[in-house]
Amino acid sequence: MRRLIALLLTIALALPALAQDRPRAGLMWNRSGLPATLPLVVQTLPGRDFALFLSPDIGGDPVMAGYIHGGTFFRLLVPPGTWTIRFAHGTDWQGEDALFGPDTEWTQVAEPMTFGASVARKHGYIIRLIETEGKVRVASSGALDLCQGLTITTEVIELDDELRDDRNRLPTPGLRRLEIDVDTRTRVCG
Repeated sequence: MRRLIALLLTIALALPALAQDRPRAGLMWNRSGLPATLPLVVQTLPGRDFALFLSPDIGGDPVMAGYIHGGTFFRLLVPPGTWTIRFAHGTDWQGEDALFGPDTEWTQVAEPMTFGASVARKHGYIIRLIETEGKVRVASSGALDLCQGLTITTEVIELDDELRDDRNRLPTPGLRRLEIDVDTRTRVCG
């Protein structure tokens, strides 16, 4: 009887060890070889966590992954290109290979999404996931364009006349230095 109790106690203590601590929210890895500069925003409900995967729209292995804590607003910068976006979700994270274990569920955005940029605009997306009748689905997805503006400020600074040596020189205008300040601003396009 003691052996049975010891065995049951050992099994009960080992079960929580199967689940791993959930990763911090954010980028898990980027294997695309491209710079991640374009916005993807995901809104989820609490109760489960999500692992996001970007794969080429023509098929193939995922090139980027991110981890989302359920109920938080999540922002990830992704590389340019056309991507299929899938979400694995569940409650007990078991690592990158097992994801959320045998209870892992999947949700996919219906159409591939094209991320790109021009001189003054970054084109990304916002996705909202909801749960209805026990299933997670994409409630909405739409464009999220960021407009970038550039402001250049200049200032002419007259240098001290004492710095000039006027001996044996023709008259010249005073020495000046041009200070240039460049500032970029990003905002959601309206």
